[in-house]
Amino acid sequence: MTFFMVTATFPPDKATGVGKAFTSGKLTELPSFVKRISIFVVPEGNIKTYAIYECEDEKAHEGYKAIAKRYTGYYELEGWKHKIEHLLTPNEALPMIGLG
Repeated sequence: MTFFMVTATFPPDKATGVGKAFTSGKLTELPSFVKRISIFVVPEGNIKTYAIYECEDEKAHEGYKAIAKRYTGYYELEGWKHKIEHLLTPNEALPMIGLG
């Protein structure tokens, strides 16, 4: 499986807008092969969220594009920022340092 983490930040005064976008059904739906594992919220200063997604390895590129498209639904909120990262398991990362 391939995992992605999306880290997003936004000002506290935009939290209602973020919540409305999240619950409104206006965000692009994810395809069935992309599964949202969990979302975490850190409510200190600027609000920070972490979302973990997984998809099949052979559909990783399509999954990345679908996740990116979904997050464009927040662009109208001033101060919104997000970053999508491909996560590796330790076993996947070890060969990068010659240990696998």
